[in-house]
Amino acid sequence: MSSTNQSGTTNTQIEHFFSPQTVIGRFVARRTMRSAAFLAALFGIVVAAKASGFASAYPTAASRVKIAASFSSNIGLRAVLGAPSHIASVAGFTTWNASGPIMIVGSIWALLLATRNFRGEENAGRWEMLLSGQTTARRAAANVLAGLAASLAVLYVVAALAFITIGRIHTVNFSVSAALFLALVCVSSAAVFMTMGALASQLMPTRSRAAGLATGVFGFFFLLRAFADTTSAHWLLYFTPLGWTEKMQPLYNSQPKWLIPIIGLVILLVALTIYLAGRRDLGASTFVDKDSAKPHTKLLSGPLLATIRLTRSASVAWLAGVATMAFFFGLLAKSASQALSQSSGLNREFGRVLHVSQSIGATAFLGFIFFLLMIVIMSYTASAVSAMREDEAEGLLDNLLVRRVSRLQWLRDRLSIVIIVIVIASLLSTIGSWIGANSQHAGVAYHTLFLAGVNTISPAVFILGIAVFAMGVIPRLTSVLSYGVIVLSFLISLIGSGIKLNHWILDTSILQHVSLAPAVKPNWSSGIMLICIGLIMALIGSLVFNRRDLAAE
Repeated sequence: MSSTNQSGTTNTQIEHFFSPQTVIGRFVARRTMRSAAFLAALFGIVVAAKASGFASAYPTAASRVKIAASFSSNIGLRAVLGAPSHIASVAGFTTWNASGPIMIVGSIWALLLATRNFRGEENAGRWEMLLSGQTTARRAAANVLAGLAASLAVLYVVAALAFITIGRIHTVNFSVSAALFLALVCVSSAAVFMTMGALASQLMPTRSRAAGLATGVFGFFFLLRAFADTTSAHWLLYFTPLGWTEKMQPLYNSQPKWLIPIIGLVILLVALTIYLAGRRDLGASTFVDKDSAKPHTKLLSGPLLATIRLTRSASVAWLAGVATMAFFFGLLAKSASQALSQSSGLNREFGRVLHVSQSIGATAFLGFIFFLLMIVIMSYTASAVSAMREDEAEGLLDNLLVRRVSRLQWLRDRLSIVIIVIVIASLLSTIGSWIGANSQHAGVAYHTLFLAGVNTISPAVFILGIAVFAMGVIPRLTSVLSYGVIVLSFLISLIGSGIKLNHWILDTSILQHVSLAPAVKPNWSSGIMLICIGLIMALIGSLVFNRRDLAAE
């Protein structure tokens, strides 16, 4: 009888799990788990690179104390990575140098994922069909949160397995409990801003405004944490979730008590999200748009001007990000140069990334920064073409093509704007890094940085060709292919800097064919080849796009 009751209970639980009332949660979980697993694998690669790289570059206690003193006095690094603590040890250095960036990336991923699955799905009209079934608005919101929680669980499990494996390396030597706690810390920051994005989706009428609000809150908390770590106002760490995660100190001297405010904040945000979801109408929000507004017809007199108007906000945002990043890291060039000159191990690590036998001073550091700027500019290119494909998928392109606008004309105008932004971004990367570096008297010539900026154009044009080709031939995979090539190139370059890979594998990375100026002289022949290949692929993609039927999502 007992076994019969247990069997009946189990069957009831299974039936409840697969009931129509949980379909939204299962759908969200299924569509988000893959990105969570990929992100966790990326976290593992970053931790492995930082931990093993530090252990091999600084094998002695004396060398570690010396480099720790150099990093501890760097205000710029404290602002970005947090206050260093116990960084003369592998555990302390890994916690400081890896967990900070991991939590930033994880938080941004989480808030964007939440706004996409809440406000993005609602604006697309897909919630209407779901809410017509056996559910309510609050239950549907709870289902989405449960699906997102499942993606966090996948993120934790994969990251924990990766960290445990890394800890088994004899030079690293993390304990299993420390690795599990590091994974928990990484997931905790993502959980906070995932629920922050869910709440913002109830407050704002569109996905972009919800993402903007959540990102703004994240930026405020980040600045609060940076100010606390670079000044004597350390008490500000008590008022930011990023400060709480910093105080947990995974891998050494762990402080799990700081999970309490994080759990409390997540519960509060979840409760507010479910409560507000039940109080508003479908499509409504706490902060609503105006029902009417004065017409603004500027930049609507032609297809090209309309393209400028539609893309100007995103273009300006990307350009501002490139300029800010270049200027900020330019400020660090001199202190980084001093650290390189004092450490042969650090010099060797930079040399591996830059594919040179020896890295020298500020130009070596700026070579690595322009490497990151290349990735940012390539990401803009992929984003711009993905937006073009999204206009087609959502039927917005139909409104133009029913007028006297040809497909090739529309595509030409959009691609022209993308190429112009790429060129301006390369120029801003030059100007920003030059102003930042020379304000600290780093001694880097403008001409050298100008050539490095021009050097960033070729990989972006290659990505443009890949994306346009995909948009013409296999439109539904436009984003996957364009972003996939970028991620693959980055990972191969990152792994190849620490592990000797077969040259056939290395050659699949775009970044392997671009010299990382100004650390080394630009390889113009390779850059011109990338540009030519990109333009040919863009031409083929454009011709196919002109002949095929429009494809919805």
